[in-house]
Amino acid sequence: MIKTAGIIGFGALGILYGSYISEKIGKDNFFVIADKQRTDRYKRDGVYKNGSLCDMTYVSAEDKLPPLDLLFFGVKYNSLSDALKLAEGFADSHTIFVSLLNGIKSEEDIGEKFGFENVVYSTTHGLDSLKSGNSITYRDMGFLSFGRVGQVGSQKNIDALKEFFNSIDFPINTPEDMEKALWGKLLLNTGCNQAAAVFDCCFDVLQKNGREREVMTNAMYEVMRVGQAENVDLTEDDVKHWLNILDGLNPNGMPSMRQDTLAKRPTEVELFSGTINRLGKKHGIPTPTNEFLYREIKKIEESY
Repeated sequence: MIKTAGIIGFGALGILYGSYISEKIGKDNFFVIADKQRTDRYKRDGVYKNGSLCDMTYVSAEDKLPPLDLLFFGVKYNSLSDALKLAEGFADSHTIFVSLLNGIKSEEDIGEKFGFENVVYSTTHGLDSLKSGNSITYRDMGFLSFGRVGQVGSQKNIDALKEFFNSIDFPINTPEDMEKALWGKLLLNTGCNQAAAVFDCCFDVLQKNGREREVMTNAMYEVMRVGQAENVDLTEDDVKHWLNILDGLNPNGMPSMRQDTLAKRPTEVELFSGTINRLGKKHGIPTPTNEFLYREIKKIEESY
């Protein structure tokens, strides 16, 4: 039974999920884990959700806690190695690990560090959290999908997570084909996140016919073809499904990569077009749209 939990990475997604879980299980059972400089800042300045102060417990490596039952990772991929080191002081062989990171690689990194038995593959859908400074705003919380991929994870941990999330009314989904769910999210992110960053736009522009939507859609079809070569059952219906999901999002919202470029932060381009371009070369599949997006996003990062 899961009684204690924590999160490393307290951005737009971490604040949204972390504050919700803390409210449900109590701040004495949920912990925001970060380096001391960050925890001091959180305590001093506070963190806000839709204008309300989040009443959280912040801990750093210097704090001693019993190993947690559940630990989320909500950092960007380029910070995952540091997060894994930080996690050593808050986990043991019974801890269940859930990655909230984009892409299809973070679970592998977590498994190599802590063992694959307690890693549960997951991905988020439908949330529209926006972060500015120490505050987030959101309309839709979306839901968390999780499950096994191959031999990674155990049914025991899947069942424990279901029981935990259901007990706190947390929106979840447990798809039969978790690998396809991961690739579906990658398909959406590779198109939507990158197009919004390159064309400097919100969802509203991508929801209308035009060059921006055409580039986004072409990138998604490239992911579909590369995924098929990787034996993932992606079809044109999946592209249409994710376009429908996008069209239902808050028009004034924006994906995480555009939030990163606006804030002049490093992006996750290597997880998106970087991954698709590498796999495309591996299988001899052209990925011209993702090569274009990769180049343009790299130019944006170089301009900071």
